[in-house]
Amino acid sequence: MNTVNLRLNNGFEWVTSKNITFKGYLFDNDGHFLTPDEAVSLFQTVDGMALLEEVLKQIDGIFSLIIDLPEGTLIATDPIGGFPLLYTRAGTGWQVSDDAGVFARQDRAWSFNEDAQPEFLAAGFVLGNETLVQEIHRTQAGEILFLHHNKKIEQKTYYWFLPEYFTNRSKTRLKHDLKDVFQNVTTRLIDSLQGKAAIVPLSGGYDSRLIACMLKKADYDQVVCFTYGKSNKESEVSKKVAEALGFQWIFVDYNDIDIQGLTKDPVFLDYCSYVGNISSMPYLQEYFAVKHLKEHKLIPEDSIYIPGHIGDNIAGSYVEKTIRTGGNHPCNSSSDIRKGYFNFLHLSADQKSIIDLRLEKWFHSYDPPGYVSDNCYDSTTEDWALKERLSKFIFNSAGVFSFFGYQCRFPLFDDEFRNFFRTLPYAFRKHKALYDEVLSEAFFNPMGVHFPEDGMTKKPLRFKNIKDKIRFMVPYAILKNRLRKRDYICYQRFTEEMIKDLSVQGVKMPKKINSYNALICLWYSHLIKRNLTDRDLSN
Repeated sequence: MNTVNLRLNNGFEWVTSKNITFKGYLFDNDGHFLTPDEAVSLFQTVDGMALLEEVLKQIDGIFSLIIDLPEGTLIATDPIGGFPLLYTRAGTGWQVSDDAGVFARQDRAWSFNEDAQPEFLAAGFVLGNETLVQEIHRTQAGEILFLHHNKKIEQKTYYWFLPEYFTNRSKTRLKHDLKDVFQNVTTRLIDSLQGKAAIVPLSGGYDSRLIACMLKKADYDQVVCFTYGKSNKESEVSKKVAEALGFQWIFVDYNDIDIQGLTKDPVFLDYCSYVGNISSMPYLQEYFAVKHLKEHKLIPEDSIYIPGHIGDNIAGSYVEKTIRTGGNHPCNSSSDIRKGYFNFLHLSADQKSIIDLRLEKWFHSYDPPGYVSDNCYDSTTEDWALKERLSKFIFNSAGVFSFFGYQCRFPLFDDEFRNFFRTLPYAFRKHKALYDEVLSEAFFNPMGVHFPEDGMTKKPLRFKNIKDKIRFMVPYAILKNRLRKRDYICYQRFTEEMIKDLSVQGVKMPKKINSYNALICLWYSHLIKRNLTDRDLSN
């Protein structure tokens, strides 16, 4: 028989009605926001995978769903995998949980997934349904699972970020359409906030600035903006944007953060367990800021965070850099994907080979429905990126908000927003061409938050291409110095504590890293190894 043990009720709580358990938030087919109790009612008649898929294609939101049926346990996750679940074979059936610590209390041996180590160190996540523990698997973005009581398992992907066609509408019409999309997204966002304070992590970039403008344009005045790190050009832009919009702005100076004994701090270790969940890098960027806001009671307890996660990716920021094929072949190879996304550190030949083979394994089981592509734009690479990197690395970082007990909303992953951009021809998506133009015309210029000196102005394409080609030829000493100079989040301070911890264990440091994330991944993976020995996966 199957057993389900759910423990994580931070921010979003698990709601159970009869045989259905739900966590997250939903919009129905008409765009109405549903409370968890209302959401549960949508699935009352579901009796199998086929009917569940029909219902899932009529809704939008961030959620995980569990339905107990006579034959087994039916599980569904939203298109970005916002609340991943873990599962393993146990006894005559399956054990399911949202917390790896639940499995540690079983009287059985666990083994570290050495094959997944290279990709985790290089990109911050484990591919497919694997985790850093061989015997434990995790749910995937946009997936339906049926775990039968007899240990049989069925899997179906119901969501694909693949274009069924490319629109032939004019640029003028597309700009008008995108403005309508933003209006609809804003309406749904405001409806979902239900009058609660909106907290915007406001960087100097475009996505978070857009969200602040959307709220202002809707006359939603319960808004607090914040940024963090050490004072730099982006924090200055953030402050100017908040002031121009008339929103409260808070700066959390990371130079003042006490990090003594960080890797022994119970709260920090709980956080790493919560967001890492033995498959993703514990993202540190906003941890100290959100913790500071909560501990100093600078925002209401029922506040809702609205990060700008994934907006630029959906709009096309990576299309030219990693999804363009160059016209020589219709799809990128595994080595192309590895070069584009697995670059936190310099990989050995063996590590590259392992990652390439595991990417090939991922695509071997990849069976998408019909889609369109062209000679310079690989749709399947972008679909892979959404299911893997965006889900497990970028979006997973939002776990910091729920860890501290807050709900969050993701307007830039709205279904209408996604559908608009996935049908755009390559020319309108490379370097976010259409997106940036509409943001400037409809929001930034009329609302007084367009700052030409903000460093976000796009450089000519030829300079971007040259930069991408020569960055691997720059001496490492220069890259290392540049990494430190641009360390606006104080990652060097935080990772120094991890290096100390690893040194005590006799762990060798990577000789060359391109990102402090490599050190975080190394520390966390060794924490898992150490805890496997101690039979405790939770810390």
